Amino acid sequence: MSAASLAAGAEGAKAPGQAPPTLPSWMTPLRIALIVWIIAEAAIFVGRWPAIASLSLPDTDDAMRMVQVRDLLAGQGWWDLMQYRVNPADGGVLMHWSRIVDIPIAGAILLLRPFIGQPLAEQIVMALWPPLHLLALLIVASFGYRRLPDRRIAYAVPLYLIFCGYIMVQFRPLRIDHHGWQVFLAMLILWQALRPASRGAGLLGGLFAAMLIAVSIEGLPLAALFAGIAALRWALNGDADDRDRLTFYMLGLAGGALIFQFATRGPAGLFGTWCDSLSLPYLAAFIAAGVGTTLAVACRPRRPWMRIALLGIAAAAAAIAVVGTAPECTHGPFASLDPLVDRYWYRRVLEGQPIWAAKPQTIIHLVIPTLLGFVGTLLAWWHSDGAAERRQWATLLIALAGASAVSLMVLRSVATAHLFAIPGCAWVGIRLFARARELPTLPRLGGSLLAAVTLPFLASSAVAIPLAAAIPAFEDRETAPAPADGGNCLDAPSIAALDRIPPTTVLAPIDLGAPLIFWTPHGLVATPHHRNNAAMADTIRFFLGDPAQAEALARRRGATLIVICPTANDFNVYRKARSDGLAAMLAAGKVPGWLQPVPIGVSTDLRVYRVRPAGS
Repeated sequence: MSAASLAAGAEGAKAPGQAPPTLPSWMTPLRIALIVWIIAEAAIFVGRWPAIASLSLPDTDDAMRMVQVRDLLAGQGWWDLMQYRVNPADGGVLMHWSRIVDIPIAGAILLLRPFIGQPLAEQIVMALWPPLHLLALLIVASFGYRRLPDRRIAYAVPLYLIFCGYIMVQFRPLRIDHHGWQVFLAMLILWQALRPASRGAGLLGGLFAAMLIAVSIEGLPLAALFAGIAALRWALNGDADDRDRLTFYMLGLAGGALIFQFATRGPAGLFGTWCDSLSLPYLAAFIAAGVGTTLAVACRPRRPWMRIALLGIAAAAAAIAVVGTAPECTHGPFASLDPLVDRYWYRRVLEGQPIWAAKPQTIIHLVIPTLLGFVGTLLAWWHSDGAAERRQWATLLIALAGASAVSLMVLRSVATAHLFAIPGCAWVGIRLFARARELPTLPRLGGSLLAAVTLPFLASSAVAIPLAAAIPAFEDRETAPAPADGGNCLDAPSIAALDRIPPTTVLAPIDLGAPLIFWTPHGLVATPHHRNNAAMADTIRFFLGDPAQAEALARRRGATLIVICPTANDFNVYRKARSDGLAAMLAAGKVPGWLQPVPIGVSTDLRVYRVRPAGS
């Protein structure tokens, strides 16, 4: 059954809780969300059970997130976000991640640990928390999109959402990092933007925006986008309710940012400067924007151009606050990366790159759902009855346009764009299905299939598959992303063998760092986290350089153990980059004299070398 069929026949449904006539009265959007979630998760758990059972993590960030949670549960301070086992020679690395994401994971482990022990508690929580978070997203999306003029969309949303692959991938079992939070909080902000203008809607929207930025600074454009939507509404009509929404949104944003920052990082978080996370320059900008907006509203300007001018001054004050406190942040959070790190690591992290860095077929799957949603939302706006309905669709249209622009520059942001595109896709699908029901049997079947193709994954596949058949350049030749075990070298026997070695500092290729931190008690020179810029650069130099240079780097970093996985993607990049470098030598079995092979007694591709004492 398509989402369109779930909602068909309710053309006149206007009351928020009213069910479409073709559905039983008990079939509410909330219950549909629950049913769809149960069916989808049953299929997902069956398909991913081997990975769940073996804790085959989907991403290195998930491994590091659990390490951060473990350290918290082991007694590390709430405000202490140092990762002491990464780059121990320099005293560790201050992580830019928020404790907000740690709370449900750590809390659930604490509840289960007394009954089943921590290892099993971790595994259960890592498997169940992302799907439960997805259920929360389905519910919030259903409630949020009930605010649109066409209430049938709320019934279709759950099915359309689970066909958004770039959303679902952030909520699969074991995916415990913060990207699911970004999608969830974006939906909460949009929900408040679609509510009738009021102080409460503005305040909640601002608080959710502040939480989004606290979770990830990537949420800053989205928070600014919804501030702009609230400002535009007030600027155009000067309505008192819109004025209250704007004022309280800015209050919630500035006040919430201060509260979340202090709650999760302490006093140091209020005065520190980091361009890659919520910190002093952004707090100063929010306060300046909030004060400027409050003064603009207090002036009670009568003409739209006056309101726009005053709001422009408030926005300029926010920009000046950032430049005045931390001008380096205007260049972006990754501007200070070492050129080696940028070239051999960051440029290989596809999710952080612009959309044109992807393969042609991937671009189709990224763009088509957004385009379909944009067209559907535009048509819904065009066919709206009255100014109130048009404003609702216009709000969604602006939000979708802004999120789509961000996704063009940062590929992983496409999940939010697809989330905002769902109502437009559903609007088209519902109408196609309704038209199909009026046709004879055979055309009705074709029309119903056409309606089903408005589901995001089917829509993009309907474009990608014919193009791949007709144009060789669109054929998908992409290899699967590297697993978080560094290339399938960290099986259970090899992990046990590494555990038997007394804890020491390991130098390994960057992608292998986080899995080694997760699975073993050893410290690592570098993991794939950009704040460890200098140690990451040294790690790359170690594998690219000649043996003498590599030896000096290993000793300077305090590494006594070298661990490699010859099948790992990043190790092969180093090997191919310099035929006379250490990576190429180790791959060929040529071990320099200052390294001693360590037999670990298991049949695995993992290779371990001990750094001989200096002078031996």
